[in-house]
Amino acid sequence: MNVYKCEECGEKFKKEQLDPELFNEGEICCKNCTEFLLESGRDFVDPDHNYDSFEDWEENGG
Repeated sequence: MNVYKCEECGEKFKKEQLDPELFNEGEICCKNCTEFLLESGRDFVDPDHNYDSFEDWEENGG
């Protein structure tokens, strides 16, 4: 069984526990870290959560 080390948290995960999009780009990041990084980015650009998504922010506010 192959395990991969997440580049963000350093924990080891099975392939199905990794973010598939990043994995296909050659980066190893677990799904938990991906969600955390996305939420952190959202909090940075929209701290009051006035927009439903990044697309909404880009179209209506950014």
